[in-house]
Amino acid sequence: MRIGVDLMSIPRFAEVAAHPRYRTLVFTPVELEQAARMGAERSLERLAGRFSVKEATCKMLGRGFGQGLRWRDIEVTNDDWGAPLVTLGGGAAEIAEEAGLEEIVVTLSHQADLVVAVAAAACARPPRPFRRAATPAASVVPARFDELAALAADLFSVPTTEVATAASFAGDLGVTSVVVIELLARIEHRYGIRIPEAGIYRMTDLPRTYGVVAEAAGW
Repeated sequence: MRIGVDLMSIPRFAEVAAHPRYRTLVFTPVELEQAARMGAERSLERLAGRFSVKEATCKMLGRGFGQGLRWRDIEVTNDDWGAPLVTLGGGAAEIAEEAGLEEIVVTLSHQADLVVAVAAAACARPPRPFRRAATPAASVVPARFDELAALAADLFSVPTTEVATAASFAGDLGVTSVVVIELLARIEHRYGIRIPEAGIYRMTDLPRTYGVVAEAAGW
């Protein structure tokens, strides 16, 4: 049996839910269409809950941001009784099949400004460990690298030295997927660029993030 749990701040998710582009990176057309039927407050609450279920499911699969799956590989709808229902596709489906996962059961609960989600499934074997492919080192402009480190450190609330030396934002600094999207927003605003979706999933540490930004900005 494998279990994943996620706790989400609804107000913290508001910027992602409202942004025309970022919401389409995270949610499928079906998820967005269902949320659009509701008023603004209920729509935000629903999308935050759906994102929390996605995060709990990722944890249950033993994977995190940028580790072989995309947010839209996990679609959260409802069954005939109104309970949340998870459908896997893409990389998420491949990971589940390799691990011999049976039906995924999810539940979520809202309380004040928080939502908590739990995902569980019987598992024949542990999910295969993720092996990140090596990427060529980008030619670094020290001033740009330091500026990017400072931007991330301010958002993560850690010293720049910790950002620069972390092998993984998530693993070493506890950075969540929502914070990664916030970092994306700050970077795109600061440098006036648009990072392609494939690049976003490479933003897992500072050197890789610098490489993604350098490609988009033409440094």
